[in-house]
Amino acid sequence: METIFIYLLKSSALIATFLTAYYFLLRKETFFKSNRWFLLLGLVTSVMLPWVTFKKVVWIEAAPKVDWVHVPVSKMAVQPETFEINWLLVFGGIYAVGILIFLFRFALDFGNLTKVLRHKKVLQQADFKFVDVNENVSPFSYFNYIVYNSSLYSEAELANILEHEKVHCEQNHTADVLIARLFCIVFWFNPFVWLYKKAILQNLEFIADSEAIKNTSDKTAYQFTLLKVTTHENCVEITNHFFQSLIKKRIVMLNKNQSKKWNSWKYFLIVPALAAFMFYFQVKVIAQEKQVQIARNPVSDESLTVVVDKNTTDEELKAETKRAKEIGINLKFSKIKRNLSGEIVAIKAEYKDKKSDKKGVYQLSGDEPIKPLRFFKNDNGAIGFGNPGGIHIFKNRDAVAVADVEAPEPPDAPDMEAPEAPEEPDFNEHSVTVNSGKNGKIVISVNGEDIDIDRDAVLADVDKAFAGLDDIDIRIDSKELNKITRDALRQARDEMRKARPEILKARMELRKSRPEIERAQREIELSKPELEQAKREIEQAREEIKQAKVEIEQQRAEIEKSKSKK
Repeated sequence: METIFIYLLKSSALIATFLTAYYFLLRKETFFKSNRWFLLLGLVTSVMLPWVTFKKVVWIEAAPKVDWVHVPVSKMAVQPETFEINWLLVFGGIYAVGILIFLFRFALDFGNLTKVLRHKKVLQQADFKFVDVNENVSPFSYFNYIVYNSSLYSEAELANILEHEKVHCEQNHTADVLIARLFCIVFWFNPFVWLYKKAILQNLEFIADSEAIKNTSDKTAYQFTLLKVTTHENCVEITNHFFQSLIKKRIVMLNKNQSKKWNSWKYFLIVPALAAFMFYFQVKVIAQEKQVQIARNPVSDESLTVVVDKNTTDEELKAETKRAKEIGINLKFSKIKRNLSGEIVAIKAEYKDKKSDKKGVYQLSGDEPIKPLRFFKNDNGAIGFGNPGGIHIFKNRDAVAVADVEAPEPPDAPDMEAPEAPEEPDFNEHSVTVNSGKNGKIVISVNGEDIDIDRDAVLADVDKAFAGLDDIDIRIDSKELNKITRDALRQARDEMRKARPEILKARMELRKSRPEIERAQREIELSKPELEQAKREIEQAREEIKQAKVEIEQQRAEIEKSKSKK
């Protein structure tokens, strides 16, 4: 509804623009026919131009990505609902009521016209239909009908009236009247549209007067006829009636000298106004973010991470396969099944690293959409399915390893995914990290400040600091420890003591997640018998293949022996 209101306002503004141009530039000119088309063009332009828009693309910097998962959510008190007036609906209702009222008035005027013409004698002459009525009405024309009361005028006056109305019929001025009336119904709220209608009707009378006077011998008598007709004020609204208000202006225009042709330049002054309207209101600005090319593997060209979920397309799988091939990995996706919604419900992934000759298989199947499947290769040579920062799913297990033997495919692995490793605790005030340093040293970073640690001196303090924290496993390679000054060690101790409350808090979180981890471990343990059974079946298949080979060799020997006897 808001779009409709904006459209009506723009159209109303254009109607006001054309009316202003006509009033100040063209109203006093004698270019009556040109003024007619200018006014009609103004109405057409007013309803068409608001639909024309131009697109302008503005490039903006890419907005920073926000991790909405970790954005804190504040709970706000729910405010009781209050009654609010929807002004769009109110104005929409008023607008609709206005249209209905003016449509009703238009129907009444059309009914009055039908009542005047009903059961009247029509005299056909050429293209005109003359209707002589007894009612005291002002002479008018409606398309090719000319209605008048001959008893009210002399023969000379009637001739002048008929010449005037014939011009209306010949030039089809009734269409202009109906168009103006239609715009008054749709834009009834706009005062300029009513003035616009008045300008159209007035200009039509100027046209009829200027053409009729050419066929009249006595110009003064024609003007007296205009004055006499003003006494008959009954007229039908939707017709071109001979009587109009502003008779004085009509007489003035009849006696005015013709405008000079060079004044036609005034028509083109509307063009800058329309251009300004298009520039300020009809240009649709489209903001597009600048695309920043980011390397997929900024750490190393040999690292790779591929994630496949239920919505991954075949084209994306091909692209990931091609990307893996560029770093020497044959990654293959097969046995892909999708449901009616196009979601993946079954898939088999295989990889083989050409450099390390490592290979593996991971398969998911079922009726429900798959959970995300991850494949990774790190700089340190770690490769497999799962999360490189967490638990590696089925890594280095026989059930998913591809053996280079002529044996049947092992059964599919169970459709389950081990839980992700719990995230490290977030120490808001005290952050302690352990990193490898140069020359066999390690560096403990406390709140961003690096401290070298001596192996023998720090091990005892570390054991004391983490005494009783069974769920936290901190391992420090003895080869990476070296000497450190006592002041630095004392500073590290103080910071570790400050961090103890946060570590205890993290311990509680880890305890909460322990049941889920244990449940996942139990599920993995339950699947071990199936994997062992699959392994035994593979071994049995190997034995059967070997036995089959022995039997084939024996049969070959017997065949050769029988050939030699023959």
